[in-house]
Amino acid sequence: MDDQRKRTIIAEIENWRRNHLLPEHYCIFLLNLYTEGDRPKAPASENRRGDRGAKTVTASGSGTAIAGKGSPASTAYAYEPRTVSPVTGKMVLSWLLGAFVIAGLILLAFHFNRFQIPMQITIFACFALVFYIMGLSFRRTTPPLTHLFLGLSFLILIAGGIYCIKQLGGSLPFILFYLGVICILLSVSAFLFGYTYLLYCGMLGLALLYGFATVQRVGEDYSWWKSELYWVPLACLLTGMGFLMNNANPKWAGVFAVCGLVAFFGAEIQSLYIPEAKRDVIQLLLFIKVFLTSALFFFTRGYWYTWLRL
Repeated sequence: MDDQRKRTIIAEIENWRRNHLLPEHYCIFLLNLYTEGDRPKAPASENRRGDRGAKTVTASGSGTAIAGKGSPASTAYAYEPRTVSPVTGKMVLSWLLGAFVIAGLILLAFHFNRFQIPMQITIFACFALVFYIMGLSFRRTTPPLTHLFLGLSFLILIAGGIYCIKQLGGSLPFILFYLGVICILLSVSAFLFGYTYLLYCGMLGLALLYGFATVQRVGEDYSWWKSELYWVPLACLLTGMGFLMNNANPKWAGVFAVCGLVAFFGAEIQSLYIPEAKRDVIQLLLFIKVFLTSALFFFTRGYWYTWLRL
């Protein structure tokens, strides 16, 4: 190998080393190989000079080919083998914890009915609390896991709570009260986590419970204006809160306004489950309300365009 070509390759390897295009020990090995050991040891923190080398240009199953930029026609290639990350104690602990949780869930699934009611309530509460705390812990690092843990937590609270209340012989009003507490917790969690869909779920859930709790009272001596009195003031309150909050916090203002819009049609939705309600009157009221809401949101489109990010 002629001296000019050898000097070119050595300069190229030095360039790779300065720009960290190859691992340090690879560069040292190549330099020792081409200089036959007659090379002064340069510090690793040497100032970067010259042209920067181009990064990956071609890849194969065994490694990555790296070529220098600004080199002569003869270009040297080096292949970096793939490395596997070492197993750490945190990884082992995570795997063991996941295995124990899965084993515990399988054990509980087969023997859950053998436990007493207080023990069942404790199990449901502990799992819901653990998932909620895990969702709170991962909300900044991995949001998808936060959504998963929150969903599991509230699913356990709803299903497990209703199951335990029925086992204890609880009445329907108590179940509705319990679900109302869950909806309030959803609404509070929305502000804690910053997710608008939690507030949607909480407020629409409260509206659904409100309609279910008042359907019998509205059905007694039913009249359309009496049904409207149960829903229209509530809708106006929520929509008004949405418009008032627009300047301070448009993110939550949109939720209140949309929930108020849904509540505005609550009387007609509720009347569908009342036998005394006339379908012709319900249709007429729906047409009138659609026209009124369309006019309202047309003249106030400057607000809800912001809510929809338009």
